[in-house]
Amino acid sequence: MKIAITGANGFLGSYLVKECLHRQMEVYALIRSGANTSLLPDHENLNIETIDYRGDIATQLSKIKERSGHVDYFIHNAGMTVSLKAEEYYSVNVGLTTAICDALRQSELLKPVGVFVYTSSYAAHGPANTKAPVSHYGHSKLQAEQIIQERMKNYLLVRPTAIYGAGDEAFLPLFKGAKMGIYPVTDNDQRMSMIHGADLARMTIQDMQSERGPLHYNDGNTYLHQDFIEIFQKLFGKKVRKIPLPKWLAKLSMGSSDIWHKIINKRPGITLEKFDEISQHWDLHTTDLKHSSVKPEISLSEGFENALRYYQENNLI
Repeated sequence: MKIAITGANGFLGSYLVKECLHRQMEVYALIRSGANTSLLPDHENLNIETIDYRGDIATQLSKIKERSGHVDYFIHNAGMTVSLKAEEYYSVNVGLTTAICDALRQSELLKPVGVFVYTSSYAAHGPANTKAPVSHYGHSKLQAEQIIQERMKNYLLVRPTAIYGAGDEAFLPLFKGAKMGIYPVTDNDQRMSMIHGADLARMTIQDMQSERGPLHYNDGNTYLHQDFIEIFQKLFGKKVRKIPLPKWLAKLSMGSSDIWHKIINKRPGITLEKFDEISQHWDLHTTDLKHSSVKPEISLSEGFENALRYYQENNLI
């Protein structure tokens, strides 16, 4: 069985690659020229394919088909998660998705009965107390889903909650703060959900063989900030103090950060809009939405320990 994966060298992409290799699939990792491949394993069934998304994608995919034949699955995992420019979300998440769908049809790289899998997000639905996206990121993901539904015959839309684990750096500031014994909180009662990257990859690869349409992914638990604090205290063997932070002050700080990063022309780890989005309630697993029936295996405490080990081994903390 053959599978092609865009964004294969990234955090989630590397987990998808490893899961496919574990299942003895032949993997074609589509990555940009010069991309960091340190998270990818050295494996005889892993084929690195360089792709230029600004060029003729159909021709590039056709060349892969000429060399290797059709693929049974195609996972489009590449995307834009954080940007100060709204148009970047739409040009990447919508524009690139459209281009890839069209290129797949032209190149016929994906078998006629093959499945197109898209890494979307909870953000495409919106927080638990809404039924619509609340950010440009969420709107762009929803639009990408609509493009796929229009253009592809067989598809699985993967909507994960917050993803963490070894290889991720989005949660690194939280770990650094906890190591210093502090944990800032703007909403003590915020309800959150999580999923480890390895679990999401395993669940996705299993689901793509039978499930279709949009599916939501999480570990089945609702978390409060206190749950995070208790795990951090065990990991670091010290007291971690909850520091109440007024939301207006946090937003002022984020807004200032946005301005500074625009001046230096650098993408920040989090923007004001992203902060507004992630600060809401994300316990969608308590709703009647369709969720993956595959059971997660990694607990939050085990996953945090796994992430901490990665940070330490790579001198990030």
